[in-house]
Amino acid sequence: MRYAIAAVVGLAMLAAAGAWAVAKDSDPIAPPPIIAAPKADAPAKDAAAPAATDPEALRKAREEAARLQKEYAKTRFVMQSGRPKLDFTNSPVKDALEALAERGKFSVVFDQALEQGGIDLAARPITIRLSGMTYEDAINLVLPKECGYRIEAGYVLITTLEKSWTPLKVGIYNIQLALAEVPDFGGQAPRFEVGTVAQAATQAVGGGGGGFGNIFNQAQAAPANQAATPDKIIDIIKKMVKNQNDRRIAPWDDEGGPATIQYSGGRLIITQTERGHRAIAKLLAQIE
Repeated sequence: MRYAIAAVVGLAMLAAAGAWAVAKDSDPIAPPPIIAAPKADAPAKDAAAPAATDPEALRKAREEAARLQKEYAKTRFVMQSGRPKLDFTNSPVKDALEALAERGKFSVVFDQALEQGGIDLAARPITIRLSGMTYEDAINLVLPKECGYRIEAGYVLITTLEKSWTPLKVGIYNIQLALAEVPDFGGQAPRFEVGTVAQAATQAVGGGGGGFGNIFNQAQAAPANQAATPDKIIDIIKKMVKNQNDRRIAPWDDEGGPATIQYSGGRLIITQTERGHRAIAKLLAQIE
């Protein structure tokens, strides 16, 4: 009897299993996937990456960033100071640059991009007398027109002109004061007009100007008859801060260069070289 009952139960279980298998194969809706837990000995995906929250790693990263910033500030200070007096007569450009670096106690590094571009500064002679200028301006005068330089942390990189512009620095300039309407002081103070400056800037670029001071003196003397707009201010910047006046300034995007200007909420977002940003800051200070 017991064997008969066991046999019946076994047959029932086999029948049920067969029915489940048929139903599973014919069911058009697949069951949800099962995500298996990782094995205990499986390495984590980011195990090779340094821990971002490791206090020691963060401390070392901060110290390294501070060191680089200090070296950069020191090199930049040296480049913008000093008044070397050196004479070069039919000397290789490379020798002249190394002499400047030795006098100023900074390092020069010659980029491989020069060789790749077919530029051999050891074979380029130069005759020049340097006096009363910064090391930065001296290097700019010594370098051929197709070359440029970039101030780095602890050294000056001599490279091709196009490579010297990058990476561009991003600057944000508040121009709300320049956009604001200048009140009438009843003749006690000069009125400023951006439109007049744009016209004077165009004349200056064409050869009739005498620098920023002359442009803005003309603008203050003229009556205000146009409203200042972001487009006019951008036009002034592009006319006055340009690569044709200083090769250390990157060309603007509408000239085929990498530098850009965007306006947003009373601010100009500008990508330019360090030299370009200095010129822009000076110009906007006079506008405001």
